[in-house]
Amino acid sequence: MNLRPLALLFFALFAGALLHAQEFDLANSHSPVLSLDGLWRFHTGDDPAWSSAEFDDSTWELLRSDENWAEQGHVGYSGIAWYRFKVDLPAGMNKVSLSLPYILTSYQVYANGHLIGSFGTMPPHAVPFWGGGWFHSYLLPSAVGSQQNVEIAIRVWHWPGWSDDFGGGPSDGGALIGDQDTIERRDSVSSRAHHWDLSSTMILALLQTLAAIGALSLFLLRRSEKEYLWFGLMMFVSAAVGWFTLSFAFNVWDVLVSGPVQDSLSLVGVSIAEAGFYVYLLKGRRTLLFKIAVACILLILLYVSVQSYSILDPTFQTGMSANSAGLLETVLQLPLDVWILSLLFTRARENSLDARLLLAPVALQVLAQLFQGAAIITYNLGLQDRLGYNIVLIYYPFHIELLQVADALFLLAVLAILIYRFTRTLNQEQQYEAEFVAARSVQQLLIPAERPETPGLLVESEYLPAREVGGDFFQVIPHKSDGSTLIVIGDVAGKGLQAAMLVAHIAGVLLNEASHSSDPERILGALNSCLCERNHAMATCIALCIARGGSAVLVNAGHLPPYLNSAELPMEGALPLGAIAGMEFPVLRFQLNEGDSLTFMTDGIAEAKDTRGELFGFERVGEMLRTHVTALELARAAQVFGQEDDITVLTVSRVSTQRSLLN
Repeated sequence: MNLRPLALLFFALFAGALLHAQEFDLANSHSPVLSLDGLWRFHTGDDPAWSSAEFDDSTWELLRSDENWAEQGHVGYSGIAWYRFKVDLPAGMNKVSLSLPYILTSYQVYANGHLIGSFGTMPPHAVPFWGGGWFHSYLLPSAVGSQQNVEIAIRVWHWPGWSDDFGGGPSDGGALIGDQDTIERRDSVSSRAHHWDLSSTMILALLQTLAAIGALSLFLLRRSEKEYLWFGLMMFVSAAVGWFTLSFAFNVWDVLVSGPVQDSLSLVGVSIAEAGFYVYLLKGRRTLLFKIAVACILLILLYVSVQSYSILDPTFQTGMSANSAGLLETVLQLPLDVWILSLLFTRARENSLDARLLLAPVALQVLAQLFQGAAIITYNLGLQDRLGYNIVLIYYPFHIELLQVADALFLLAVLAILIYRFTRTLNQEQQYEAEFVAARSVQQLLIPAERPETPGLLVESEYLPAREVGGDFFQVIPHKSDGSTLIVIGDVAGKGLQAAMLVAHIAGVLLNEASHSSDPERILGALNSCLCERNHAMATCIALCIARGGSAVLVNAGHLPPYLNSAELPMEGALPLGAIAGMEFPVLRFQLNEGDSLTFMTDGIAEAKDTRGELFGFERVGEMLRTHVTALELARAAQVFGQEDDITVLTVSRVSTQRSLLN
């Protein structure tokens, strides 16, 4: 068999490839632009002479322009390398632009030895940059563009931090040269296409931003409900990650700065906010698993800090590849994910509506994160190239990724939960308000708005509740049948609505008993019996009956003894109402002479506290009573000093019958 014709044909094709592989002819093209996809001359190392048009690069190897150099035999190479190719330009083309695809990491572009553009910074002060879109265009100077033959040289520096995982140089095709206006239109279309591909990321970031604003606004209205705060922070950080990702389509970022910032937001910030959110939303306990999850978050923070150190010392390297770093991040995030899923599952079994709504979206989120981490690692290892870095569910009209769908479902579920909780809380507050109104109306029966006629006695009172409805109560009940006056003053345990409802219960018993008798012992006995029937219901109380002639019977159930003039009456101590059923309370009998004054008060007076923590105290009470202050003056003095509890002051003075009627 004669092989000479085949050999001659092979030689002709091979020689043609050697002669024209690195040369592109725009002069004979029927289009204003020419694709530069093909074979470019390539050489590692650095020499300024390699930018010259006269330099002979025929001994350089040929590499494809749509694959990085690691895929073509230069695995792990970092530092400087050069690409070269020739272009034949048509005569009369005034404005010529060169458009290059994304090239790792930094580079300079020369045309016939003239520097026409650059991306990033080159040695000796090289800093890795990335971002700015798919293509970058450079206008050839008129002196170069008017020449028919142009030698393009690209000096590339590849960052050592990426060399183990990514090859340097161009990784995709699409390089063009030709008419400037045409290339600018192509770049504009390409930019819009890039932004359209990122529209799902933008929409999700916008929704997360609005959710953050809404949640933080709800927190301002409900400061006690911290789940609004933590969800707002989680959405704010998640939105920041999305906007930061979008910024790479518009801006060029320093990798040494953007990398730690992005990791801090996505790995540390989101994780901390997630943990806080579930602790407050579902009352998550700080179990051993939770503590392990927190420890892992701290390890991620340490890892990010080590990365950040390279900002100050670019020569510092962790020695960890991107695949190893990605695997480490995935493993360190797992304990938090497991804790969240176990908490949701436990609360769902306890019939928590919030947990049931969140269980499926959160499970999908965790699985999507694991799948994406696996996709990134396997893609970098060359085990798959179909999924790439992300699992895309929809490619048209724009990309929608699995993780984005999971995040959107989670966002909708949490918003539904928070709106439901807010509405439920609002309804509860309206119900509480109605109960408060009812409690206030009942309490008015025990806090007389008008002073009854008490012949021979001058009664003054001042009541200052610490809340809208307080736990103090008093009653002045004159008995016309015998001319005696019954005075009851007390303080129930607790504050707010619960205390007010107990006061309302006491109201019925007190008024019912007082309608039959003015005996203080009988009154307190009845009150003690009704409180003993209620679990954990107690109140201090003191009852006084003053006869027409001034003889007084005082019975005390754990309340502060009154002051006679400026001295405290000596009384035995006693347990409060509701402590022991059938208990007998100490009785004190004395004579209230004309001109004498009794002062009753609740513990809100003595326990008033100033900003330094000093108590108002009984000594100050005695000093003020020696100056014959009124009930109003004593109550207001304690309030100004620093009120912390309900304040009630009631004074009873024995005067002539004529004077009491005049007052």
